[in-house]
Amino acid sequence: MASSYKTPGVYVEEISKLPPSVAEVDTAIPAFVGYTEKAKRYVDNDLHKVPTRIKSLLDYETYFGKGPAYTSIHVQLTAQNIADNDKTTVSNSIYNLYESLRLFFDNGGGVCYICSAGLYSAGDSVALRATALTNALAEVKKFDEPTLLLFPDAVNLITAGVVDWDKLAGIQQAALKQCGDLGDRFAILDIPDESNTNAIEEADKFRSKIGMNNLKYGAAYTPFLKTIYDKEFRLRDIMKNLFDSANVSIALKSLFSDADKDAAGNFIKPKLDEFQKLYTDSSAINARLSLFSGKLVTDTFNSSNLDATYQTYLNQFNGAAAGAAGDPARLLALKGAFEFIFANYAQLEGLVNAHAANTDDTNNPGPVAGKPIRTAVITNNALKASIAGLLGSNLKTSLQTLRNLDHEAYRIGVPDISNTAGDKPVVGALPDMYSIITDPSWVPGAAADTAMIAGADITIKGTSVFSQLATIFQTVKSGLNSAISIAAATEEATEKALIPDLPMYNSFVRVLNSKVNTLPPSGAIAGVYATVDRERGVWKAPANVTINSVSDVSQAIDDSDQESLNIDANAGKSVNAIRAFYGKGIMVWGSRTLAGNDNEWRYVPVRRLFNFVEESCKKSTSWSVFEPNDANTWARIRSQVDNFLNNMWKAGALAGAKPDHAYYVNCGLGITMSAQDILEGRLIVEIGMAAVRPAEFVILKFSHKLQQS
Repeated sequence: MASSYKTPGVYVEEISKLPPSVAEVDTAIPAFVGYTEKAKRYVDNDLHKVPTRIKSLLDYETYFGKGPAYTSIHVQLTAQNIADNDKTTVSNSIYNLYESLRLFFDNGGGVCYICSAGLYSAGDSVALRATALTNALAEVKKFDEPTLLLFPDAVNLITAGVVDWDKLAGIQQAALKQCGDLGDRFAILDIPDESNTNAIEEADKFRSKIGMNNLKYGAAYTPFLKTIYDKEFRLRDIMKNLFDSANVSIALKSLFSDADKDAAGNFIKPKLDEFQKLYTDSSAINARLSLFSGKLVTDTFNSSNLDATYQTYLNQFNGAAAGAAGDPARLLALKGAFEFIFANYAQLEGLVNAHAANTDDTNNPGPVAGKPIRTAVITNNALKASIAGLLGSNLKTSLQTLRNLDHEAYRIGVPDISNTAGDKPVVGALPDMYSIITDPSWVPGAAADTAMIAGADITIKGTSVFSQLATIFQTVKSGLNSAISIAAATEEATEKALIPDLPMYNSFVRVLNSKVNTLPPSGAIAGVYATVDRERGVWKAPANVTINSVSDVSQAIDDSDQESLNIDANAGKSVNAIRAFYGKGIMVWGSRTLAGNDNEWRYVPVRRLFNFVEESCKKSTSWSVFEPNDANTWARIRSQVDNFLNNMWKAGALAGAKPDHAYYVNCGLGITMSAQDILEGRLIVEIGMAAVRPAEFVILKFSHKLQQS
């Protein structure tokens, strides 16, 4: 409608003649689902099952940590005291996400999403891990940007050495269903690499379990890849698992003479003794402090468990019944909180101060009258000095306040029954908190016990007990965390300084690395997709491409093997092979979806091209929602999509000598819509494309030419 001009003057109007354009969406942004070392942006586990966008390995390590530690080590030496390649063993990790991400970046990957299904834990069962991976995969569905799904940890759903194919298939089917429901993503599936079978047998098991739904939205690759990545093996773990040629445990220092010195002229044997003390101390610190998180929460030590345990006592206190009826429960909860804080601080003191063994159960290490806390005493001088420094004035002052609260000078009472000083109740013969804590047989209920409590709160000098305990608890908690950090940092620094003096360490690590260098291929394949999309386009088959950071494949596949992988006469489920070619390296040698017998969706680039065009057009035509459903709108949409597809044809994405042969765009009354469609608000656009298919079989025909002269 023309503007209404009321003031004389010159007016400028800009008239839009060009149609809106279609913006191309990204095509190779994978979402990695798996287990991580941590999941922390600000506080512990705040990124648990939260898909997080990253751009580099450094981003990943900042939020999710590094790969898992390898501790199931058996280093056996030959008679010449070098690692025996045949008898040295180490268990491969069940967590592949970190190393798979390295393969992704090394093969050209860029932006991706990480969804942590949980933290590394040897105690998680196959059922728990399968459920966690499925739930984390469901969280990715809420994010629009990812276009690839992969979950390299799923292939290690193994019980007693046997792959749980049903659990694995459940996760893979969930991924394919998500791709089919959304229509904007594609699943890259791994096939387990079982030691007692070959690639053909594994592919048959995979085909029998994956089902028949949404096969065009995924592709499977085999076999596993042998990477060039060196894993981190701690010197402490090797020292504890070192054996001679007769398989008898030996100490690392026995490989050195008393006269052996390092480059600085120091004797090596005493340095190894000090390091042994150090890692023994570090282990003892973790073991002792972990007991207290287990008082109410059964798990290894971490700050969140301490918080949970303390919060449990506080909840018990606040949840007690109103009035005198709840007094026994409040007093019992308060006793537990006092005991919990005392017990934890006692461990910090005990780290640097010798204590006799406590004859009580070590799983219930609260203070008991006349029985000192059982604790490990630090023997390494450097670590001992660091922990002693931790027990400085602030921590000691806070804990002294707590100690004062439980003695006669600070009997627990409330203002209306306290004397003018406010520190002792007038009521006589009341038990003090120390007596209650140190009396294992005490239970609330006696009149003398409950008379010390009045109303809904327990106060000391008019201040809530728990408000005072909260500050003290945070101080103790910080001390516990610092003790562990100091121990770990001291050990790591000492280890780095010691390793250069141990030339055999590198030989041990080299043999161990050769045992744990295999990974499922999905991470590398996602990187290949990203590289091919960027350099050639999503319509180019991501095959005949060399994989970086890989030295070999776990199983050699020849032409005969690949025949049955590529063509499945029974169900049509193709499996793409990764093969080693002499003089070329490790190459992706297949580009079929799981719908290998489907003439429309047989090839990966065709499926992903349609995903790309569909999503790009869908987002770019959203302007037309609620526009008049008339010829003007139809013409604008046709022009918008036509321009986009014309550019795709010029780039080589569509087959045809001219645009009319490559694609068509229809929209209009009597063409794609009826009058009823228009009345009901439907604007229908029909798009057809002649996708370029890969030349999978290049046939060169030769014949003898007859001599003519």
